[in-house]
Amino acid sequence: MAGDVHQDALTAAVARVLARVDGRPGDAAPATSEGSALDLVCSCFALTPFERDVLVLAASVEIDPAATAGGRAYPTFSLALATLAEPHWSALAPVSPLRRWHLIELEPDAPVTAARLRIDERILHLLAGVPYLDVRLHGLVTPLAAAPPLPGTQRSVAAALAGAWATGSVQATLVGADSQTRREVAAAAATSAGVRAYAARAADLPTDAVEREALARLWDREAILLPGALVVEVDDAGPERREVAAAFCRTLAAPVVLSAAEVTANDRVGERIAVAAPRPEEQRELWAAALDGVVPVADTDLSRLVAQFTLPGHVIRAAASDARRRASSAAAAASDPGGRPTSSASGIEGRTASSASDPGGPAAERGSSGYDLAWQAGLDHARMALDDLGRRTTPLAGWDDLVLPAAQRAVLSEIVAHVRRRSTVHDDWGFEDVLRRGLGVTALFAGGSGTGKTLAAEVLANELGLDLFVIDLSQVVNKYIGETEKNLRRVFDAAERGGAVLLFDEADALFGKRSEVKDSHDRYANIEVSYLLMRMEAYRGLAILTSNMKKSMDSAFLRRLRFVVDFPFPDASERAEIWRRVIPDRAPAEGLDTERLAQLTVSGGSIRNIALSAAFLAADEGASLQMRHLLAATRTEYLKLERSVTSAEVAGWR
Repeated sequence: MAGDVHQDALTAAVARVLARVDGRPGDAAPATSEGSALDLVCSCFALTPFERDVLVLAASVEIDPAATAGGRAYPTFSLALATLAEPHWSALAPVSPLRRWHLIELEPDAPVTAARLRIDERILHLLAGVPYLDVRLHGLVTPLAAAPPLPGTQRSVAAALAGAWATGSVQATLVGADSQTRREVAAAAATSAGVRAYAARAADLPTDAVEREALARLWDREAILLPGALVVEVDDAGPERREVAAAFCRTLAAPVVLSAAEVTANDRVGERIAVAAPRPEEQRELWAAALDGVVPVADTDLSRLVAQFTLPGHVIRAAASDARRRASSAAAAASDPGGRPTSSASGIEGRTASSASDPGGPAAERGSSGYDLAWQAGLDHARMALDDLGRRTTPLAGWDDLVLPAAQRAVLSEIVAHVRRRSTVHDDWGFEDVLRRGLGVTALFAGGSGTGKTLAAEVLANELGLDLFVIDLSQVVNKYIGETEKNLRRVFDAAERGGAVLLFDEADALFGKRSEVKDSHDRYANIEVSYLLMRMEAYRGLAILTSNMKKSMDSAFLRRLRFVVDFPFPDASERAEIWRRVIPDRAPAEGLDTERLAQLTVSGGSIRNIALSAAFLAADEGASLQMRHLLAATRTEYLKLERSVTSAEVAGWR
């Protein structure tokens, strides 16, 4: 029915204009049809009565076959000047609305007055009551979904953006948060401003200036007709593409937002508006709303989720959806007596279904309560941001796998307590308000290769129910000044979502005694180290450095770390204990003497290598594991270490 209104208005306008052209009696002034597409176009582009009639004349050949009667092959501007009311030459100037907004096109290579007037197909269909997004924009712009309820701080940002558009500041830059969150803020601003939000990628914009200008005018026209606002996303774009995107945004007359995690002076557009992550209390509200009716989670457990994870709203909703799916699957399995039992959720913060009141229970006892499901879902979604930046390890080792002196084990247990109880101490007890800085749990694990540094990190991650991400600092450090800091920023920005213990391996590649600055590279190395420590201190999780050469590290840097754990070379009794634990009980063994095996002066890592190699030798023979297999494997391991097996080490071996 609505289409009939628009078509009737256009048909009446065509009849009136053709009457004027044919010299027949008719209304000199255009008839109005309030709410018609024709009136909308005339209003949006501020067309004069004559320009309106020129547009209708161009449409006439598409609407009324009689338009070409009387010897007229097609409409021209000279015909319009000669027959229509209130003619003016400027109606066909390139800067006039008809030409600027490409409402009509002139036949190329013909005199202006004699050229055929063609109405743009998008405009013709719109006048006939068939609106659609211009097909030339398909694949370039994508409509954004309506924004979900936003936390208060982000609602304020959306309101500020909508207010800027309303006052004529149509260009702005949204920075901070993640791409999807910025999309939601822009969509909320668009809804508030009464427009529809669309997104475009910097990589899809033309680099040629002429093509870019044509696209800008095309979008401006669409933004007026829809009406709409555009979000140009540059997160994945290189410097050149970012500049192209910024140049495109600056030429637009319609509301536009350049969306980026961070910007420079070269690619900033209009006002800079920062999008902050939800505050802890807002994250709590998001978790509570997302989990409502999904799985029951106690208030104290909500606090623990907020303490561990700093997730955007859309990720929290996705995590809650995963928890709902897991809860449904568990319920279905429980109701099916013939079904297979489901395994309990892994990676939970030391909780069990039967001991929900004991959040600090052993990591080996893990349940599938509502909190457990939410924790695991949060962990799954948090790890996505880090998967491309380091080596993720699902921790399996427990305290029984770790052979260390009592003093070192006590420090490791203290580290677990600092991570597990940080919400209580920082938030509930108010230490964050007093101390403000250095609240991250930072540690240095120092010791020779194979002494258990990485294994200890895995034990801690397992006890906390988190992933372990190993970041090789020797790969992060770049020879180009400034690149190391950029790489570290990417790691920490991704890790801030939570859900990981960060292990920076080979810290010696970056740390060292830098007290004497000899050149700009030494000075910048100090900056890189300071930046790493600053981000570690601010990190809400656990960040660990490993080093083989603690003595080479500046004491000023060591003082900034909360924990320093020395991993000593294992003594004979500790080596014997490692040997006892490294060979599984079900492995066929014959005549193994762990006390004699402990005579080998090797670290735990080498012991594991020797035991595994010996097992393969025995299996290949089809024999049980014996001392002779371990001796052969020892010689191979010593070759790798560039050492020789001494007679004292293998005395008494058979």
